Amino acid sequence: MRMYSATVDKQNNSPRPPGHLYGQNLRTRNVAGLTLTEIVYPPAFQVLRHSHELSQLCFVRAGTFSEFYGRKSREVKPMTLIARPCDEAHAHRFHDNGARCFVIEIGSESLRRVRQYSPVLDDSAEFQSGLLTWLATRLYNEFNHEDDASSLAIEGLVLEMLSEASRRAVKVLDRKSPEWLKHASDFLHAHFLEPVTLADVANAADVHPTHLARVFRRSYLCTIGEYVRRLRIEFACREVSLTDRSLTDIAVAAGFYDQGHFSRTFKQIVGLTPGQYRAAFRQR
Repeated sequence: MRMYSATVDKQNNSPRPPGHLYGQNLRTRNVAGLTLTEIVYPPAFQVLRHSHELSQLCFVRAGTFSEFYGRKSREVKPMTLIARPCDEAHAHRFHDNGARCFVIEIGSESLRRVRQYSPVLDDSAEFQSGLLTWLATRLYNEFNHEDDASSLAIEGLVLEMLSEASRRAVKVLDRKSPEWLKHASDFLHAHFLEPVTLADVANAADVHPTHLARVFRRSYLCTIGEYVRRLRIEFACREVSLTDRSLTDIAVAAGFYDQGHFSRTFKQIVGLTPGQYRAAFRQR
């Protein structure tokens, strides 16, 4: 297999300007201080550590890759939205199937308007499925339709995405949160499709259930039950958008008793019914 590697000019390792992204640039549009670009990365493509002049939202439409940022790393899957601050140094290693990404670079004026209300894009974050994925898909569709209203729609959708990202970002209020809280979260992410109880989570974290419930709610701004429900809906969003499984099968796999309960919960969290959500991904 041929190995590809992006090279960085070591004499000029300055942040990349808007629209100058590694990979194969398929198309770029500039709208109201936003630079939108669709990029294809070939199999085994590697990008060395670099940064960008503008903050980004990167919507992964297809493929998988490993991303390294700061001292952390993440494995990125399709239908993931990544938020990157402008000063974040990061590197990529694309897997055997390559990837196709839709990147939104956000000008300083647009970011300033949003930051009046929330510190969005101050930190790196990732979001999987749910309303943000649907908004990103709508934005991609507008990106491909250049009529009189598309520019206005694009600007509005980006602001809506930034607003939703601000709501979705988990803010741990206590910066000195106990280590056991992470154990509890890890347990939930590993077992959210199973019928877990509060006692199960407390045993995994080695704390009393009452103390667990109180600290978890204070830290994650929701109950453990609400947290599990959101994880199940995120799982369902991936299944609805990426597979042809019936909605009934997805409801059962996601741990819901019946399709009616699944549909009501899905719409409450995502803002759309499962059928509407699937239709949005069948437009292109």
